[in-house]
Amino acid sequence: MEPPTIIPVAHGLGSLDVMVQLFDNASGQTVNAGVTRVSPTDIELNFTTAPAANAIRVMVYNMG
Repeated sequence: MEPPTIIPVAHGLGSLDVMVQLFDNASGQTVNAGVTRVSPTDIELNFTTAPAANAIRVMVYNMG
């Protein structure tokens, strides 16, 4: 079994109160991944299978 793939994402919004949504660039389908709020400016995405480079769009919204 492969270890999970963790991808860091810097968003710079200055808050842990963020909502994260991911979607596939080719199909527009929602993509599910684990999200960890590491700091007020960074999150980590946890995938069981690594996505292809530039295949996923990440949207981060400040909810605070």
